[in-house]
Amino acid sequence: MSYTIGITTFSKRYDLVVRLVKQIRDFTDETIIITINGEKDGGFDDNYRRKMLELCANFPNVFPTFFIETRGLSKMWNTVLVMSNDNHVLMLNDDIEIRSGDIFNVVKEHIESESFTGLSRINNSFSHFVVSKEMMDTIGYFDERLLGFGEEDGDVTYRMLKHDINLVNIYSPNVINIVSNIRHDYIKSGIGKYSFFNRDFIYNQKYSANDSSNLKGMFDTPMEQLLPDINQYPTEKFFKDNKDKL
Repeated sequence: MSYTIGITTFSKRYDLVVRLVKQIRDFTDETIIITINGEKDGGFDDNYRRKMLELCANFPNVFPTFFIETRGLSKMWNTVLVMSNDNHVLMLNDDIEIRSGDIFNVVKEHIESESFTGLSRINNSFSHFVVSKEMMDTIGYFDERLLGFGEEDGDVTYRMLKHDINLVNIYSPNVINIVSNIRHDYIKSGIGKYSFFNRDFIYNQKYSANDSSNLKGMFDTPMEQLLPDINQYPTEKFFKDNKDKL
């Protein structure tokens, strides 16, 4: 069973994504879709664009999608899912190291097994996970009202639980999250590298928490859902109305 490999990246992480694509191609020829984020207010670097196009052209079956201005991680993940010709997608952050082709065998065997429920983390992390478009059609895609970065994992896990779908974990010692500190430095941060906008939307708009100031995740306290889920995207009006708050 084939699947697509999705990678999300942006200009400051060019060296990381070059290394990752080379590592992937050492072990598999599965289709790669790279969603490439833009800069605040659309200041996209043309030299970076040329380098990314050259990178994709140097390897078979690597397809880029450019966003001219900064879009949220939910939007980038959804774009990979929509573009993929396969029902299954192995989603990777760009700060991943592939040490062996074993991970690709693990993913293939898992999605063909009865234990695959539609979304499985790898090594207990959403930095790398495998997801089924069929399941996302059922529970709704990643919420694109999360215009920044962070909280996407808790929100989609909450919706899986509402549909009685278990979040499964698979393990491979040969894929490592190296956790780069290179980030969009103009995005207003909440806790650590994560977006203040996303935390506010999750804890004060979509859901309700009595005191969100000390929360590290949306399962730290009982939550009441205030806004309905979005079953399909795009949500471009929400983006246009709120992007200045980033």
